[in-house]
Formats: sequence, C-alpha cells, structure tokens
Amino acid sequence: MQHALTLRLASALRPASSASSSAFIHHFAAVSPASKPLPVSTFTRCFSVTCTAFSHGQTDRDLTHKLNSEISFDLEKNAASGIPDFLKAFNDQGLFKVEDKLGEKEVALEQEDGIFSVNATILIEKRTSTSDSGAIELNTTVQDNAFFIDSVRFNPSSSLMADQSAEADGQRNGLYGGPVFQDLDEGLQDYFHEFLKERGFDEPLAEFIPQYIDFKEQNEYVEWLKKVSAWISK
Repeated sequence: MQHALTLRLASALRPASSASSSAFIHHFAAVSPASKPLPVSTFTRCFSVTCTAFSHGQTDRDLTHKLNSEISFDLEKNAASGIPDFLKAFNDQGLFKVEDKLGEKEVALEQEDGIFSVNATILIEKRTSTSDSGAIELNTTVQDNAFFIDSVRFNPSSSLMADQSAEADGQRNGLYGGPVFQDLDEGLQDYFHEFLKERGFDEPLAEFIPQYIDFKEQNEYVEWLKKVSAWISK
C-alpha cells in the first residue's frame, strides 16, 4: 500500500509586491455650456488610455543591489546552519521520503512500505501492478502536533485521485465529498484517526510538518529574490 501526503501552503514569509504594468480607462461625458448633461446615448465619448511602463528606471541599480544583499545575507545564514536538526532527525527515521521541488508550493511526503496550522491532504491508495482498487482522500488540519480530519472522500479510481491535471480536478470537484466528519459517530471518527496513525500520520510527523513548511518557505524566498534580481538587472 502506498501513502502520499500533499501539503498546500497558505501563506508566505514575506509579502511579494506586484511588478506588472497596469492599464486604466477614463470615461468623459460631454456637457452643454449651461453645465447640463446632454443625452448620454448621443454625446457620451469614451477614451481608452493605456499606461505602459519603461523596462528600465533610475532605481533599478539600487533595487538590484538591495536584492543581492538580501540574497547574500540569507545564503550565509543558511550555509552556517546547514540542514536543520529536525530535518536530519526526520530523515534518519526512514519512514517518509520528502519530495520537494524548488519553485513549487506543494511538498509531498511518501511512505512506500507500509504552532500554526497547516492544511494537509492525505491520499491513501490500494493498488497493485495490475489493478486499481481506489483511494480515499482525507483533508486534515495539522495543529498542536496532531492531525484533525475535516473530511473523507472515497473514489474507486486512485489514478483519478492522484492526477493533478485540470481535467481530473474538475472531475473530482463533481464527486460527492463525503459527510461532514464531525457529524459522524464519535467511535467512527476515532477509528479513522487510528487508521491514519497506523500509517505513520502521528505526533512526530504532525510536529515535523510545520517546521518543514518554515524551512521550505525560507528557501523559496531566497529563490524569489534571485529571480527578481536577475530580471531587474537585465
């Protein structure tokens, strides 16, 4: 049985400002000499004005220098600390494999054999090399070193549940999302939580996840600084 956990980040360490150009439209209505508006259907004129920003400006050099200073500071800090102790300890357990691609906001923790809140979607599949026995998707909240289940959805096709394409996402949205978990019998809720614990979704993992999110967001911030600096300096 394969277990996969997908984390979706909801916030960033530092707010990013938009650097895109904007367009705006002014509407002017013609008026009579006596300041009385004339019939709009006859005399209204609309003018469209588009604002285009130049690619280079006087602050480019200063902004690039500041971005590079931030990059150097963060790189030196990260180089001094190296891999955090919590991540080393987690890797040493060998329970999960961390799938983290720089530039993407999702972190996947895969189990191949058997202080703030984080929304975590857990996909548990049952399949062999020749058959697809379906999967359940548990939407959870990770908080206070525990997993709190919000909903449980079942689908007979694990391939559809794992597919990240827009088409598959549309199909999943049309499926029944399961009952409100808190409305289930308390005993049934307890069994679902035990079901997760048996597969490694326990206190140590719930403690690890928020720490790793902080670690990842710092790396993403440095990468963002690099890309913005490179673009501005062109």
